[in-house]
Parts: sequence; structure tokens; C-alpha cells
Amino acid sequence: MIAGLRPKWERGRIQGHLGRFGFSGQEVQRRADSLSGGERARVALAILMLSGANLLVLDEPTNHLDVESIEALEDAIEAYDGTVILVSHDRALLRALTTRIWILHERRMTEFAGSFAEWEEVSTERAHAAAVTAAEEQALRQVHEHQRVAPQPRQDPRKELRRAQQELEEAEARVAELEAQVAKVVAALEDPALYTRPDGTRAAHELGTQLETLKRDLEAGLERWTQATEQVEMRAPR
Repeated sequence: MIAGLRPKWERGRIQGHLGRFGFSGQEVQRRADSLSGGERARVALAILMLSGANLLVLDEPTNHLDVESIEALEDAIEAYDGTVILVSHDRALLRALTTRIWILHERRMTEFAGSFAEWEEVSTERAHAAAVTAAEEQALRQVHEHQRVAPQPRQDPRKELRRAQQELEEAEARVAELEAQVAKVVAALEDPALYTRPDGTRAAHELGTQLETLKRDLEAGLERWTQATEQVEMRAPR
């Protein structure tokens, strides 16, 4: 088949081309109907690379391929002189080959300015931020529910009650401020435009670090708010 596509090629050149796809020695003389599924896939790749096209579109090319065929595919794409548009869920393949990345999300496509490994890091940070936000909302609901069902405490002096109320007001203001800052950072991380900027990777990393600090501050603020709420309830008159 290769000889038919390249009639001017010498035998050694044909063997060299097939060798890139894992065929050596007498294997190059085998009939196509004697090949396994993985071997046939490698032959198909060898033929495809001789098509003369300067653009290849490969949609999930590693599906149903054995390990040897996947390795041959990687080698062939790396050696290919043209452009390859690769659509795949094979993260190892994407890490090894991609030089430009487009992300399709919610019917929108944006280009990511960075490597696939950097995209994985940013994607993980965004998912973690969303999970933390949901957990914080659940914690606030539990605190509010506790406040509603808590029993009325015994009556304490007015001075202590005023001090407890002041502490509660300060704690509430701090929690509200931190929640607003967290929401702002999360919104920035979820903005697709961030990842099209030349400094998008660095900016996303800085935002992720800022978010971790805000989360710790918010956790401490919520604990302070919970304690202040309990103190006010304990000192409120019956």
C-alpha cells in the first residue's frame, strides 16, 4: 500500500516510514488481512501521513487503540509538518502534543494562553473555588438555622449585652466584607476573558492564591460571628 502511494520511494525509505509506526523486519511484508486491529490502525496512520494534506483534523484518535498504536500516533503527529486539530479526552495525549488550546464550554469557545498542564491547574483551582463557595453557603445556612432554633438564655447585665451586641455587629460586617471579596475573585476566575490574556496564567494563579487567603479569613470570621451570636443570645433578656 505504501509503495502504491509512493512509487518512487526505495524499499529502505518505505521500511523507514513503517518503522516509525512500529513495523520492522518481515512485518512490512505482511498482508493487511493478517494484521490485528491495533496494527491496522497503525497502518492507517502511516497512510494518512502520506496524504499530502497540510491540515489534519483528528476526532478522538486514541479511541480503541492499543498502547503501541497510541505511541505511534504521538510520534507521527510530532513528525508531521502540517497543522493538526486534535479533539480528544486523552489528557496524556494532549499534554504531549498540544501547542495551542481552545476550550469549548457552555457553547462558547475561547483560546487559553498557556500549556495544557497550566490549563489543568487553572481548571482545578476554578472547580475548587466553586466547591468552597457552595460549602460556605451551606455553613452560613446552618449558622442561621442554629440562630433561629437556639433556646432563649438566661438574662445577664445590660452592659455585657451591649458589649456582645457590638462584637456581633463587627463580626457581621467583617463576614459580609469577606463574602463580597470572595465572590469578586471567584467571578474573575470564572471569566473566560481572563484566560485569553497574555498574562492569564499568572493572573489566574495570583487570584487562586488570593482566594485561599480569603477563604481562611472567612472561616475565622464565621467562627467569630457564631461565637458572638451565641453570646448575644445568652445575654438577651427573656
